[in-house]
Amino acid sequence: MNCAHKEAMKQTHQPGAWPSPLSASLLAQAGSSLMWSQPMGDDLWWDEVRPSEGGRTLVVSRQHGDILKAPWSAKSQVHEYGGISWLGLMLDGIAMLAFVSKTDQRIYITEPKGEPQPLSPEPPAGQSHRYIEMIAVGDEIWCIREVHLEGRVERGLVALSLKPAGVASLRILDASSHFYAHPRVSADGRHLAWITWEHPQMPWDGTELRVADVSNGQLSNVRVLAGHVETSCLSPEWGPHNELYFICDQSGWWNLWQVDLNGKLTHLVEEASEWGFPLWQLGMRALSVLPDGHVLSVHGAVDARKIVRVDPQTRAMHDLNSELTDFKPSLSVSDSKAYAVGASGKVVSQLIEIDLLSWQVCDVVTSIESPVDASYFPKPHEISAVRSDGRKVFAILHSAHHPNFEPSEKPPLMVVVHGGPTANSSATLSMKYAYFTSRGISVVDVNYGGSTGYGRHYRNLLRGQWGVVDCEDVLAVVDSLIAQGVCAADKVVIRGGSAGGFTVLNALVHSKSFAAGASYYGVADCTTLATDTHDFESRYLDTMIGAYPAEKDLYIARSPITHVNQLSSPLILFQGLDDKVVPPSQSEAFRDACAAKGLKHAYVAYEGEGHGFRQASTIVSSLETELKFYGEVLGFVPQL
Repeated sequence: MNCAHKEAMKQTHQPGAWPSPLSASLLAQAGSSLMWSQPMGDDLWWDEVRPSEGGRTLVVSRQHGDILKAPWSAKSQVHEYGGISWLGLMLDGIAMLAFVSKTDQRIYITEPKGEPQPLSPEPPAGQSHRYIEMIAVGDEIWCIREVHLEGRVERGLVALSLKPAGVASLRILDASSHFYAHPRVSADGRHLAWITWEHPQMPWDGTELRVADVSNGQLSNVRVLAGHVETSCLSPEWGPHNELYFICDQSGWWNLWQVDLNGKLTHLVEEASEWGFPLWQLGMRALSVLPDGHVLSVHGAVDARKIVRVDPQTRAMHDLNSELTDFKPSLSVSDSKAYAVGASGKVVSQLIEIDLLSWQVCDVVTSIESPVDASYFPKPHEISAVRSDGRKVFAILHSAHHPNFEPSEKPPLMVVVHGGPTANSSATLSMKYAYFTSRGISVVDVNYGGSTGYGRHYRNLLRGQWGVVDCEDVLAVVDSLIAQGVCAADKVVIRGGSAGGFTVLNALVHSKSFAAGASYYGVADCTTLATDTHDFESRYLDTMIGAYPAEKDLYIARSPITHVNQLSSPLILFQGLDDKVVPPSQSEAFRDACAAKGLKHAYVAYEGEGHGFRQASTIVSSLETELKFYGEVLGFVPQL
């Protein structure tokens, strides 16, 4: 049967009510995620977050399967967002796993599948000590420590002894900065490099690449090799001759640079493409240095990322031939292999193995498989809209799609606003979006001004304009899609989480373009956020809005809660009650305002969830509740 005849056999059916095999429970069960990997001799370890196991992060061995026994979870809370929270070690010829326990944030150590024992000291009464980004240095672990004291947070580089066994003694290596990332020891052990920055900068605004001499486990002669308050340096990695490779946006794009120990800088690759990333999670790695001295990285457009191999001597670049179009900043290498986690419009997530000699993908180590046939998935692709001032806005469109149905009318459109706001969305398969598209609702994910992936100028468009540019860009995309006939003008809904929730709430109070909205732990009150959020983001709004309290009037003006009397669209709010980034009070304020107005709304709060939902039961509940809410507003009965 040819494809044209197949298409002709499709039934017309009300969009939103299409029956889909992708249930919320199937999505949650398949919702595991992959991030970091580490070669361990002839083995490979990686981590997985599994909603089906209460959202815990466990470590998996290629040879032995799960090696972190339940109920342990390797989850650091440094910066509240965490990052790489485990390290494989060889101690006296025995493979060992060191990890940060989610429950008390101490470092524990265990043999694979063994009973973990505490390694880091118990903090003094009234304090909380958190750890992240561990590296092995001789008989010690060096890492970042975050200390929570009464009313303040301090960070530093520390060393923990691995011998003798038991709770380790701790030494402070450096505590001169407020923020740290990427500690890396040179191959000869004589130098330590790291990234640092201070308030009010965020790591995508301005950082410094520092290096120190190492002698008898102590640091000396600390100096800055690159970066300042308006240049973002990230992901340093040492070459075989004490040269440092790193990512820097001095040219306007995060590109590949090199620096020697005397501070001589070389711009190795200059192209209008991002090689870097917003450092939301510590441990992100955009570079790896291969045994032959070549540099492994990722570059390319938002919808066509490629793994690239660079010869620093000739500056020749060779892209890897792969069907994957997006890669996480978590590259790792062994003597003859490299490893990366990627996705595409057809692949949810894969950990691939690359043969460095043939420069080919030689194996898929593990994969997050789709629970339903690929015929139910759309083909996500990048689109653009032009604002009234002529500037382009970028977005990723996931069209309503089902192998057996076509819309009996123009389909509803769900506008998604990503969080951050310094982040971006890629043109890859999203199971969460497929939950809606396979039921007849199109999804457009807007990479508004301020998003990464389009250079520093685009990223800086949100400076001083948060709550303005993001809303304008979202509306420009909506207007463009309506004008093209992609969706019905009266059936556009909007959803977003965290900073995306802020834009959702602002779009709802400042426009009449949306039939309904869904805010996941969204920011409602900028003043409260500036005074009540965690340390990492406590000065974020200095750049996004203005200095507080000097610009307090502007904070009030930009806050969605200030304009809630203009809200006329139905609204559903989702909130984790353990959220330390956007506390529940933010969602509760909007809930109360909706109730006072008599506006159709719902408030759904979840115990045990923080900033981002990890438990399968929460994922199922929130998706089904959100879809039913849209059905009530738009006039369809969803098949859950």
